[in-house]
Amino acid sequence: MCVVLAALLASVGTCATEPELLPASGHTSAIGRRSLAVESRSGVTVTADGSVWDGSPKNLVTEVTPVWVTLQNGTGRPFRVQYDEFTLRGTSGASYIALAPYALRASRSNPVFEVPNGGYFDKFRVAAYLAPFYPWLPVWDGPLPYGPSIHSVAWRASLPTDSMLDRALPEGVLENGGTASGYLYFQKVGTQEGKVTFLAWLQEPTWAPQPTHGLASIDIPFLRIERRPRSDSPFTAPSSPPWMY
Repeated sequence: MCVVLAALLASVGTCATEPELLPASGHTSAIGRRSLAVESRSGVTVTADGSVWDGSPKNLVTEVTPVWVTLQNGTGRPFRVQYDEFTLRGTSGASYIALAPYALRASRSNPVFEVPNGGYFDKFRVAAYLAPFYPWLPVWDGPLPYGPSIHSVAWRASLPTDSMLDRALPEGVLENGGTASGYLYFQKVGTQEGKVTFLAWLQEPTWAPQPTHGLASIDIPFLRIERRPRSDSPFTAPSSPPWMY
């Protein structure tokens, strides 16, 4: 009996926490929010938060690593926003790539999904291959070296959810003076990582055969910790059964 009880307690303990990213000690944070980090270099300002997912599914952090990102362009030139430019790199040496929140299997006449106008985008032009899904955004008709990412969260049948699509940072081009915000969905960071660094390499949009011109390189260190799920707080009273209403 004691062995069974110990095993049950152990299983409860492992299910009682979820991974979370918090800025490493000493790194610049904004507005007193401990989960928010800001880095500015060469005219580019990136704000990143790895601890604010509150959409569906609630346990998304057990499948992928969502990071809210805001990009501000003050370089004097446009830069491209494509998932291959963003990475989380662990202390183990492993790299975790940004996954597309969709698998594109649609045409303009029959889109698989359509994102409502609910995000914050200023002077942002969406990539042409995403135009059917963001009809309210202007389209970038210039060069982009890569097409849609082949690495998608759609490897799991239940993903992506509508909430993930609605909040995602789409691929495209951010013009000078522009701002764009949304989630990047990275591969799930391994439990062996005590620290990961958010990396962004932002470049001018160019045709594929031409050399790229880098505008800014951003790195923001985060600590990977385990936290109790918000819905699993010991101070939260259980909900009343339906028959009490």
